[in-house]
Amino acid sequence: MNRRERHKTKRRKNLIIVLCAVFILFVTTSWIIAKFEDKEQQEVAKPVQKKTTTKPTKSKPVKEEPTKTVVNNQEIDNYLQEIGFSGSVLVVRDGKTILQKGYLDANRETKKPNTPDTLYYIGSSQKAIIATAILQLEEQGKISTEDPISKYLPNFPNGNNIYIKNFLNHTSGIVGHTETGSKITPKELIEDIENQGIKSQPGTWNYLDSNYTVLAYLVETLSGESLQSYLGEHIFKPAGMEHTGFNQNKVDGGKNESIGYYIQKDGTYKTPSLIDLSQLYGCGDMCMTTTDLYLFDKALMSKKLISEASLQKMFTPGSSSGYGMGFYVDPGSYNSHGVLSGWNVSNSMSHTGRTYVILFSNIQNNIASFGKVNNHIYELLNK
Repeated sequence: MNRRERHKTKRRKNLIIVLCAVFILFVTTSWIIAKFEDKEQQEVAKPVQKKTTTKPTKSKPVKEEPTKTVVNNQEIDNYLQEIGFSGSVLVVRDGKTILQKGYLDANRETKKPNTPDTLYYIGSSQKAIIATAILQLEEQGKISTEDPISKYLPNFPNGNNIYIKNFLNHTSGIVGHTETGSKITPKELIEDIENQGIKSQPGTWNYLDSNYTVLAYLVETLSGESLQSYLGEHIFKPAGMEHTGFNQNKVDGGKNESIGYYIQKDGTYKTPSLIDLSQLYGCGDMCMTTTDLYLFDKALMSKKLISEASLQKMFTPGSSSGYGMGFYVDPGSYNSHGVLSGWNVSNSMSHTGRTYVILFSNIQNNIASFGKVNNHIYELLNK
């Protein structure tokens, strides 16, 4: 093979190699494109999986178990039975429940018994709660107990000389509203109190529901909330009071209501008619269990509701009566007392906060002195 033919052969081989390389490149490229398109089609065709969210199952409300009866001092229990006590009692010392029990009947017709969960109207013991609300508002800078009432109610008679503290300790000197059976608004109550005028100069002790009606109205005015709303959020909730309200039928579904009784001269029991509760605005329209009043007392004494300074102000007598702000200040204890159309309530706690004695009765007048009963319970505790 001559030189020319060898050159031709070489050129032919090189051409074949180039063609093969082009062919391989073409095939490879086509395969890659085909795979890419196939994958893309698969991605497009792939159904979009919807994100499923599992709805949280609503937990069924836990049925609240009845509060158990506790008797850790048989002497106190026997004493209350001996005096014919009808109602519910809670005695706590150093955080331990000494006695928690219901006595006799919540309803004498149906024989439904009083229990630790029975509701009672607490009458004037409510005043301590209203006083607490006023002291809270003072801590918030919305009022001062040294302010004259004219600052908030410009038309109030002798308003420049009557201070907020005078209403708190019943030394305002006002005549006050006379309760009737008809429905009335807080504003109408205030107008009537203003129209009734003044009986004496400020500083004279005269226990009067209307003093706390005025204070309740100020709580609403200064907080911008209804009284029920304010107390619910700022006192009941932080204290843990879950069985408190302004109508027995609306608390606990009405299942724990009590009937109030009055013993007549012939020994028979009468159910006194209850006036429209709007007449007792701020001074006696509240109902609760013994447990809830204890929770209020405990929250108060532990300074969960008001400061130490406010607490000292509350427990400083404003007159020779010994009444401070919502409580009487006795030598060894702080006390409040409430009576309302068949119900009789005594609330007591020691100055140290060690002991709480709460007596709720649904017979207004079968016990001559709740103060003596309260004192005797302390004696039995200290034996």
